[in-house]
Amino acid sequence: MQNEEHASLSFLDLASVVLGAEKRPMTFDEIWEHAQSSGLAGRLRTKGKTPAATLGALLYTSVKKSDSPFTKVGARPARFFLKELAASIPPPSVGEVATPRTRTRTRSFSERDIHPLLVRFAEDNFSVYCKTIFHERSLKKSEKQNQWLHPDIVGFSLTSGDWDHAVVQLAQSTGSSAARFYSFEMKIALDFTTLREFFFQAVSNSSWAHQGYLVAAEIDEDTEFREELKRLSQSFGIGVIQLDLDEPIDSLILYPAEERSEIDWETVNRISTVNSDFADFIRVVSNSIKINHPALSGFDPAPDGAVLDALVRKLQSGR
Repeated sequence: MQNEEHASLSFLDLASVVLGAEKRPMTFDEIWEHAQSSGLAGRLRTKGKTPAATLGALLYTSVKKSDSPFTKVGARPARFFLKELAASIPPPSVGEVATPRTRTRTRSFSERDIHPLLVRFAEDNFSVYCKTIFHERSLKKSEKQNQWLHPDIVGFSLTSGDWDHAVVQLAQSTGSSAARFYSFEMKIALDFTTLREFFFQAVSNSSWAHQGYLVAAEIDEDTEFREELKRLSQSFGIGVIQLDLDEPIDSLILYPAEERSEIDWETVNRISTVNSDFADFIRVVSNSIKINHPALSGFDPAPDGAVLDALVRKLQSGR
């Protein structure tokens, strides 16, 4: 039997060992640094190219589950701790864990200012690469001609990236593709006064894609409102994502989108004809499928590190 002291560890096992030894809340970077200095990192089953980021993503995902052994303390930076040791955290820190952030309803920034947060979230959670669609670039004869035709952001994922080359070639030769298309309708706030308009705008704008989402930074927490939002989501298959402007990685899929089996190519062609951004998106996707790898230069960059921190500070100052 393998010696327990030298047994392989998962990322979450590693975090549990480090936090149990240190007995204090730590950022995922601190946990990883400790794992490296102590030699624990060498016991990981797999590391990947960015192990610290992988550890962070897994911890953020874990704390959202009720049965998680971890809890999150504070924000910017968020720290993680073991629930079983949470009683040892000084009262001010416990308050940070228990008290939800208060969101204001008036924000001075635009919907497009929060686009990069969705781009980051989509890449991290769906492996989806996104592109912003500028409505004002569409060809139109009247102001409202194409108002509900195309979404704010479109996305693409390629699930055949790790397939065997021969399988990829066979799939492509038969006209099959593992490509998936996503549609995201972006809003700053969502409540009863805007629900019908915004929701059915998302329904209309996503009819061509495999999955469609309505995305907002502020979503009313009223029980009756949430029940109606859930009912609409389940009835029309539109998913709902709530962006967290303070801690983007804490953004949530409130309701998942229903997967459509077919793409509406007539609508894809129509949007491509009237909007140059969407036409560019289709060309980049076509090239990505040919090379069986996302052509990253054709998609919106997903902010990270200092760029993401600067964006969050800008949004916070604009409240």
